[in-house]
Amino acid sequence: MTANTFPSGLYGITPEWHDAQRLQQAVALACEGGMRVLQWRQKTMPPAQARGVAASVRDICRDAGVLFIVNDDWQLALELGADGVHLGKNDDAITTVRAQLQQRHQAPLLIGVSCYDSLALAASALQAQADYIAFGALFPSMVKPDAVRAPLSLFQAVEKPSGTQRMPALVGIGGINRQNAHLAVEAGADSIAVITGLFGEPDIRKAAAYYASLFDPRPSPSS
Repeated sequence: MTANTFPSGLYGITPEWHDAQRLQQAVALACEGGMRVLQWRQKTMPPAQARGVAASVRDICRDAGVLFIVNDDWQLALELGADGVHLGKNDDAITTVRAQLQQRHQAPLLIGVSCYDSLALAASALQAQADYIAFGALFPSMVKPDAVRAPLSLFQAVEKPSGTQRMPALVGIGGINRQNAHLAVEAGADSIAVITGLFGEPDIRKAAAYYASLFDPRPSPSS
């Protein structure tokens, strides 16, 4: 399954849990609550175990109509039949990944890019026609306590493309929770990427529903 565009809404990112059943149940609950996209991100799980668990989580997402993105590894994304890949500063460039996909006669993947606090990186990603660009950390992050902080003003400062080139989705990440998520959405984020603020909640389905509700269309003043 490959999507044409990156959707707005809640973008969950897997926590560093090695308990496959716990992770599967949590992802299923987030899907039920309204999560639109899930990123498979595992830095500590043994690779042999990770592939099997990732495939099971992919199937849960697919059954729920939720996009499945793989962090860093576009080759694993292809292996798993994922919808896309998320690239950081130490990963292959967008153009490299797209060239490799063409060379292998593979269907295109959605490609998202970490831009941290940099409008220059965002401009480069825009030129390379990224499907989404992510700014963060927006708030103090438990997952990455030393992450560079990105101001909310970045969402409005991104230069809009000219001509027929479409604007990539703008994703906010880093330290997002139920107390501050609305600030990212109000600042212009099309999507919010959440780890602890979603999977660390006692009621994951309810937390997902809350984040999803932030993207509900606002009623017009006349309604």
